[in-house]
Amino acid sequence: MSPSTLKIKQMALARLIKEEKLYKQELEEQQALVSQLKNDANADKYSLKTQIQILEESEKMIPAIHLKVKDHLNDLKAFLEKYDGTEPTEEAKKAIEDAEKLF
Repeated sequence: MSPSTLKIKQMALARLIKEEKLYKQELEEQQALVSQLKNDANADKYSLKTQIQILEESEKMIPAIHLKVKDHLNDLKAFLEKYDGTEPTEEAKKAIEDAEKLF
């Protein structure tokens, strides 16, 4: 049996929330690495430059994932407003709460 539309929308939003947390974690780790390289007098300049580029790319991912979360959040909210099925909606409502905490 394939998942319902409600379940698909809820799982997509939950996945994006998880991705956002991972991007933030990656950003923090990259900031620490860049900071460490900047403080290391023996650090290779090319390596520092590369890590700074990676940091900048990581910083750009946060707003992009926020847009995706907002889109999926609004989609799930609109779906729930019209939903009249028998499937429980607790998980979807929890995903909505989790997504709203990001903003």
